[in-house]
Amino acid sequence: MSPYFTFFRKLTIRSKDFSIYCKPDAHHGAILKITQTNAGAPGGKTVVNKIYATLDVATELCERLNALEQLYRESHPLPRNGRLHFEEIVEQDSTYKLDFSVKEYRQNLEMTQSKKILTRGPCDSINIPDVGEFRRELLQLVEELSNNYLTLKIETADNTGFSKVIRGNRVAVIYCPVRPWPWTRSYPTEVLLFDPILVELILFDRDVKKIREHCDRTYPDLMVDAYVDMNYDHNEWNIFYENLKIRWIRRGQQFRINEHLGTLSLKHEDHWFTA
Repeated sequence: MSPYFTFFRKLTIRSKDFSIYCKPDAHHGAILKITQTNAGAPGGKTVVNKIYATLDVATELCERLNALEQLYRESHPLPRNGRLHFEEIVEQDSTYKLDFSVKEYRQNLEMTQSKKILTRGPCDSINIPDVGEFRRELLQLVEELSNNYLTLKIETADNTGFSKVIRGNRVAVIYCPVRPWPWTRSYPTEVLLFDPILVELILFDRDVKKIREHCDRTYPDLMVDAYVDMNYDHNEWNIFYENLKIRWIRRGQQFRINEHLGTLSLKHEDHWFTA
């Protein structure tokens, strides 16, 4: 495989220019280099900041950026200047620090990379002026590269018999971020989380009718308890089927479903599921 990065895509977000480069990698599928350039530099554009990310890590970054985008929308009133959120993403190859703040009422994300195995030298960083726009561009790129470089496979655990859908170093988890909530007493949660047919329908077909037919056939009592508890009309099943989501979680990561909040959390506590 080529040791050199090739140009893949250019982004302009609120007058800031970003260039994304890519190279295939035997272990990670692909490695991305995201650079922030300065258009006003003498002699043309120069790279002022950069970070590196494997395809697996870029998938995780999309999930975290989605959470930050949601946080920004729900933060009312916004402070004029102040930190909204800070967190770390600790991966095998790198550690990323996400410092999300508001400056003059506008969002600002400083993404810093350290503990680098892929590169040497001081910490790398980029400054993102609009999380939502950056996330959407990155997500489109990640999905495109994942289809080209990562194999989608099904893995069945011997002790449970449950199937997991694996892509790279990530496991697919199915959940629904809006009510009516899909997990009921009728079926073990793991059956729905790791149903490979359901994952394939959500990922590729994206056909609500096919998803509904599969769920009706495989889980005929699905959501009966949920409708009683949440006072939903039985004719509103489309709310569930149209909002099924896939989240790719690092293998071995512990997680649980927050049934009352309608979200998926990643934490390290006992009695949670392990991807």
